[in-house]
Amino acid sequence: MKQVKRMALLVILGLSLIFTGCGKTDNAAGNNGSKETNAQASGNTGTAAPTDTVEATKAAEETEAPKEAVEIEFWHALGGTLGDTMTSIINEYNASQSKYVIKPVVIGSYSEIDQKLQAAFAGKNVPALVAGGSHDTFYKKGLVEAFEDYMPEDYNKDDIVGGFMNAAVRDGKMVFAPAYGTSQVLYYNKAVLGEAGYTGDNLASWQKLEAMKDKAVGISTNKNKIEYIWEPMWGSGNMLDAVSSAGGQVISDDGKTVMINASAWVEVLDQFRKWIHEDKTMKIYSGGQGWEYWYKTMDDWVYGKALGYTGSPGDYAIALDAVNKAVKEGYKNEFAVAVQPGWKGNAPKPYFSSLMYYIPKSSNLTDDQKKGAADFVNFATNTKNTAKFSMGTGYVAVRKSVLELPEYKEYLKSNPDADVALKQIDQYAVPEFIDPTGGAIMNALKEAVDRIQIENVPAKKALDEAQKKAQKELDKVNK
Repeated sequence: MKQVKRMALLVILGLSLIFTGCGKTDNAAGNNGSKETNAQASGNTGTAAPTDTVEATKAAEETEAPKEAVEIEFWHALGGTLGDTMTSIINEYNASQSKYVIKPVVIGSYSEIDQKLQAAFAGKNVPALVAGGSHDTFYKKGLVEAFEDYMPEDYNKDDIVGGFMNAAVRDGKMVFAPAYGTSQVLYYNKAVLGEAGYTGDNLASWQKLEAMKDKAVGISTNKNKIEYIWEPMWGSGNMLDAVSSAGGQVISDDGKTVMINASAWVEVLDQFRKWIHEDKTMKIYSGGQGWEYWYKTMDDWVYGKALGYTGSPGDYAIALDAVNKAVKEGYKNEFAVAVQPGWKGNAPKPYFSSLMYYIPKSSNLTDDQKKGAADFVNFATNTKNTAKFSMGTGYVAVRKSVLELPEYKEYLKSNPDADVALKQIDQYAVPEFIDPTGGAIMNALKEAVDRIQIENVPAKKALDEAQKKAQKELDKVNK
């Protein structure tokens, strides 16, 4: 094929030389009607053929050597519905343009991403884009490019959900790009709440919620009756959210002191201990195989034994289906979701986590690859696709404009309160605590919360012991 093109070019060049020579002779004679016709047709004066020949040659050369798409290796650890939704978005992007091509590599877990990425930095063969893993750790080591330096002009930062943008910025610059997120929310039985004479306003604080026990506990849900006003999910996560609203911190602002035994911590956790063990108006399921405790907690709410429970936005689809099924079986339940309560008169301040896209900093990556990575992120998180991801997985979309998207509005008609987690992250939530010890502080806190929630150990005793253990580990880091 290339030989045929070369022969064609030689013929064109040969003919053009002949016509150019004739043109010069005719021009000297001052008369060439054919040349004037060509000039008028081309909109120029003078000899047209050589210019046309150069343009034809250039066009032929471009046709002969088309540019190949820039490959963007993309690491992520998404499986199941999350992975399927991401694959769909990648395929749509690759089909939508020809400048870049995304080559996904699925890693087993976020911790495995960290390990492989560390090795890739050492070998100077990092991928152009990563989603998940310890993005902040790599940033602190100077191994992350600022997303803002490569993002397309049409990436609308102002449209990013407030909490996600706060988590993406470092020193005033957008370093990461949020993919999706999660923040614990309240799932509750709206039918029981109304029958007890209350509205969603009574879920504004933990104290107001607990005060509903006198009227809500004992209400018939047809095949069961309400036994518990609430069931927090086992673990330290919900406790952290309540303490955050009460003004508690995990460590001091200077990063030197573990503060998990401060007064706010003791007050909040001891109050939950009393609600669980003394008043018995709340309940904690713990232990079991895998997610057994999670489903037991959810089931008490689904089948009318608890007014509500605290769970993940990722529960949404399963929870909604379970409630719809329970209603068909004769249970009294009306599915509803609310923002987490504040502590006493304080505004809610729950933590949220966000999966972040980031571009590794390495000499093996070209600017075109970095721009391609940012271009894909722009596509994957545009209003349509972040809504698609949210509707497909239950996790939180990263753009506020999703709430105005016709498809999402239609989705909300049959998926009540699916936008609550987004609104919570936008208005109230704060980025999750990053443990500088690599997990020692959070492990000590987890042990203390287990002793309080399960063993009925006074909060001050459990937290004092946990603080000492955690402080030793923090001191090692700060040496």
